[in-house]
Amino acid sequence: MSRFRPTFFIPLIAFLGLAIIGGLALQGTLSGSRNPNQLPSVLIGKPAPDVPLPLLQDSQAELALDAYRGQPLLVNFFASWCAPCRAEAPALEHLSNQISIIGIAYKDRPQDTQKFLQQYGNPFVAIGRDDDGRAGMAWGVYGVPETYLIDPSGQIKWRHAGPLTRDVITSQLMQKLAEMQ
Repeated sequence: MSRFRPTFFIPLIAFLGLAIIGGLALQGTLSGSRNPNQLPSVLIGKPAPDVPLPLLQDSQAELALDAYRGQPLLVNFFASWCAPCRAEAPALEHLSNQISIIGIAYKDRPQDTQKFLQQYGNPFVAIGRDDDGRAGMAWGVYGVPETYLIDPSGQIKWRHAGPLTRDVITSQLMQKLAEMQ
């Protein structure tokens, strides 16, 4: 005599659930409503994390985002060991004429960050050091470079993972900046 075993159906139900989720993701990608290159950020529309970080120029002083309230601000996580960060350096230099940019040196040695800035330029109004990656975790950083747009009230309005390119700046960032004014 065969006995009904509900545990037999658990793997089947799990497989069907994963298949449905995968199918929905595939449908979003094929329809163009989901950008597979951008991972979502739960911080959009929320206040920017205020994690105390020592300044690169003066490790006794701390980076204070509140000092930049009242104006739009970019926060850029970068590192000297990051090849895409080198590629986006000219774009950041160009943007620094239009908006204040805070740099956060992510898991980098201060002397390496200084060499990077000497070689590729320094578009930042201030640079914080995230030596252990805690600030990156608070911001939800997946990797460097990663850039956040903060509105004048201190809320995150936009996030871009990867290097800023001319296309990203013109098609996304400038649109978000225009919406703030």
